[in-house]
Amino acid sequence: MKIITDIAEMKRISKDLKKPHGRVSFIPTMGKLHGGHIRLIEEGKKYGKTVVSIFVNPMQFGMDEDFKNYPRDLENDAKILRGLNIAYLFSPATDIVKNTETFVAGPKYSNQLEGIFRPEHFRGVLTIVMKLFCIINPDFAFFGLKDYQQYILIKKMARDYFLDVQIIPVETVREKCGLAMSSRNTYFNETDKKNACNFHKSLKKTADLFKAGEKSGGKLTLFAIKELIKSGFEIDYAKIMDKGLSIEKQSVEAGDILISAIRFKGVRLIDNIFFE
Repeated sequence: MKIITDIAEMKRISKDLKKPHGRVSFIPTMGKLHGGHIRLIEEGKKYGKTVVSIFVNPMQFGMDEDFKNYPRDLENDAKILRGLNIAYLFSPATDIVKNTETFVAGPKYSNQLEGIFRPEHFRGVLTIVMKLFCIINPDFAFFGLKDYQQYILIKKMARDYFLDVQIIPVETVREKCGLAMSSRNTYFNETDKKNACNFHKSLKKTADLFKAGEKSGGKLTLFAIKELIKSGFEIDYAKIMDKGLSIEKQSVEAGDILISAIRFKGVRLIDNIFFE
């Protein structure tokens, strides 16, 4: 596997991968790879020649967030990628964001949910993803549905800027207990990780209540909040939205999504569940 740090070299390689009729799949990550990343990579390999990037993007971290302490393990990540037969890992130098003076933002969708608690987060995410798209010029890019708001925003960005990339969603990969896999799960000790599993269980109980016949958005949201508080979580938000995240639902239908962020033992987690 070749590890590429230079932007110009990555551009040349990607251009070559697309000759004469090749297609490039791209999986952007911040490293510390886990089963969720591996699922993204496995999906990407079905569509084309696969490039993975690892870059901990400082632009998407707030001042009081964990940029400096975010888990990094490039050596082990490279080992995992070699085992998956990935030929190219793009690990750009920090100058990919240095001196950036223009940014991508989507105020209508960025200033709700995560955007309320992390005001500059999506500006940082969209800007770095646009940069990576410009460097790699992929035909397909893969994003996990755990970060559902991110997926919606990137999909809208690709559409609004007429990018020749298809944004492919990939189902959330979970621990046996239901906890969504995340690099930040490494912050937990075993006991706290076990208790954190109640996050998804609370969302699932709410979805089960919908299946049992409750359709009131207010009642379902209140039920979810009570379950999360009972599990000892501090709630940033728990809202029921349509699948496009355009409106908060008062009357819940199949296909709507319960999306939430909580804090537990100093770790912030996000997750969601669709109503069926």
